[in-house]
Amino acid sequence: MLVAAPVASHPVPSSGDACRHVTTLVDGSTVQGSTEGLVDRAHASCARQALSGERVYALHLDQASHVSLRVAADYDVALYVRRECADEVTEMACNDDLEDARHAGVDVDLAAGTWFVFVDGYDSDSSGRFSLSVSVQPTGPRLTRAPSRAPVATRAPSRPTS
Repeated sequence: MLVAAPVASHPVPSSGDACRHVTTLVDGSTVQGSTEGLVDRAHASCARQALSGERVYALHLDQASHVSLRVAADYDVALYVRRECADEVTEMACNDDLEDARHAGVDVDLAAGTWFVFVDGYDSDSSGRFSLSVSVQPTGPRLTRAPSRAPVATRAPSRPTS
């Protein structure tokens, strides 16, 4: 008679856990990172749900912008963007094969606010080092506060001649 061995249960980490410690991305920057040894907490709409551990970044936009993100990795990489870090239904863009399996990229128009960028992998064993570049081009009106003092004229007003 065969008896199955008891299976130890381990709590499944929530995608919210991946959002606790994020690095902020800056326009024009390129960041180096790694997904090695990270736990799979979040899934994507592409890359067969992106089944490996992910690195999460925050991108703060002061105004509506066109955002271009590119990642090159030494593994089968996936890249996706969400409005709410722990909520899969807020995903705005996802890509896992831009030029080939080791490159991913998204071009997306995003509203002002904070967005979350995930660098993930295709399969459960898809992890490693990567390079992520960020480009932001404002597309909408800038949200500003009212000036604290009256603006200073840059040139003297013209006077009528008599």
